[in-house]
Amino acid sequence: MPKISNNTIEQIKTRADVLEIVSDVVQLKQRGRNYFGLCPFHEEKTPSFSVNPSLGIFHCFGCGKGGNALTFVMEYEKIDYLDALKRLADRYGIAIEWEGGEDSKKGDIALIYELHQIAAEFYHKQLMSEGGHAALEYLEKRGFKRKIIEQFGIGYAADEWENLFRQIDPNRFTPAVLEKSGLFVRKEGNKFYDRFRNRIMFPIVNLAGRTVAFGGRALDPNEEAKYLNSPETPIYFKSGIFYGLNLSKDAVQKTGDAIIVEGYTDFLRFFCNGFTNVVAGSGTALTHHHARLIRRFTNKVTLCYDGDEAGQKATERAGFMLMREGLDVRAIRLPEKDDPDSFLREHSAQKFRQIYESASDFITYYVDSQAAELTTPAAKNQFVERIAEELVEIRNPVILDLIVGEVAGHINVKEEHIQAQMRYIARRRSNQNRAGANSGKETKAGLRLPTAADKAEYELLKMILTRHENLQDLIKDHLKAENFRHPVLRPIADKLFADLDRGNLPQPNELFNTEWNEDQRLYLARLILEADPLQYAEDVDILLNLTRDCIAVLLTLDIDTEISAVRDKIKAVEKKGEDSTALVIQLSNLRQKRRTIENKVKT
Repeated sequence: MPKISNNTIEQIKTRADVLEIVSDVVQLKQRGRNYFGLCPFHEEKTPSFSVNPSLGIFHCFGCGKGGNALTFVMEYEKIDYLDALKRLADRYGIAIEWEGGEDSKKGDIALIYELHQIAAEFYHKQLMSEGGHAALEYLEKRGFKRKIIEQFGIGYAADEWENLFRQIDPNRFTPAVLEKSGLFVRKEGNKFYDRFRNRIMFPIVNLAGRTVAFGGRALDPNEEAKYLNSPETPIYFKSGIFYGLNLSKDAVQKTGDAIIVEGYTDFLRFFCNGFTNVVAGSGTALTHHHARLIRRFTNKVTLCYDGDEAGQKATERAGFMLMREGLDVRAIRLPEKDDPDSFLREHSAQKFRQIYESASDFITYYVDSQAAELTTPAAKNQFVERIAEELVEIRNPVILDLIVGEVAGHINVKEEHIQAQMRYIARRRSNQNRAGANSGKETKAGLRLPTAADKAEYELLKMILTRHENLQDLIKDHLKAENFRHPVLRPIADKLFADLDRGNLPQPNELFNTEWNEDQRLYLARLILEADPLQYAEDVDILLNLTRDCIAVLLTLDIDTEISAVRDKIKAVEKKGEDSTALVIQLSNLRQKRRTIENKVKT
């Protein structure tokens, strides 16, 4: 039986946005980080249905439905996993690759790749022809030598409407494939024109070395759009690719750092000046998809954007986003008149290396950029309010403490003031979430945790999902998944412990990729939502103590059962007037054993 390829499934899951999908059928209003509306799965008068875009999940506090974008489509449209994937693929224009059959559908992607290869070779040939003389001369005057032009396959799209289109066999490529490729613009009927004209062409190549898109720089200075980039297509997701990473990834890994720039020529200037650990966006602002891609190669990045105000604002947005994703971020401030390309053209590579190697960590960069305004107590207070909104998103408590100390030192305020503002923000968000949760009390779906052991299992899984490594390590040191006995929580424990053993706990929305039953999805969604605000806990020691208590409950569960049974025996023996000494000694030994376990956990 044919099945959808893993590559296609990953594309679908990467692009599917739960807020966007739910908003098609539910009117949502924002409350803090969450969005609330009337549940589409049951009748209610007050909104109890919540969407958390940052976690990538939805959950109804009334009926208990929960999951990610894919499970929402399955639940709402009453379709199975395969049909939901097809529906989302169609929504986002993703051509499905099939394994074990469906060759005709698989062919679309292969043909789009082939079109891009034809285009890349043709554009490069055009650059080297007589017709591309002006474009080649422009590149050479900018200091780009033939070697770098060849290495990156730079080309030229002539100022003609059908120059590339004439290279295409119309019998091989259907109108649908031509339109999906993004290389052509379809007019009336099946008339196609080249998307790129009179532009220097920069092929965008994926990590597999295949051309998936183009960036075109206008040669005409009067052209309204200086850069024109390929639209997103079934083979090109802008937020899932860096320009040049296919050739710079080895240097990124070797140096342990990636220099991130915005433009194609910025990238090439760095690369040909020996800074080969460089990557560039491809016509879009940095997103968490970019952050997760670069983390495959390094945990450290250095931002180097234009020196003007727009470039510095982009640096700030990118810096905070990358920090939230756990990356170690530095930033370079260029002179206001410079971009990375112009700086290296006008100065030596050695000059840039000096500022690169002495680049500030991002927080220092950010505070310094605001320093001129921080001259009054009111201005400092407003600054603390702004930066606290960003810092509260950082999940690693050690990194967060260090950053708070750094900010406090820079602006000469007490750390406690920043922490207090962060606590206020965390409480506000938590209250907003709770307000949404409590609004569906008429039909609220409850968790079935009747015993102390059930409650302890629930709390321990929640602690794992806070992503505090010290809590996770404590739990792994004392427990295995087998210690969890609750019929709904045990499968979740199996999944989370297996992920921890691999050192790869998935993101919240990815946890729903497992085919859970309805009860398991309810518990998992509630665990995720309750764990999320705990990442901002001001005192992790409180969570550590709770975790130790819960571990002790599970480890002593069988002993407590034995203690209870021995007590009953003692009562029965004494009621008969018989000697209970042996049983009392057994009871004392069991209690000592229990204390030993508790002490071991709590030290």
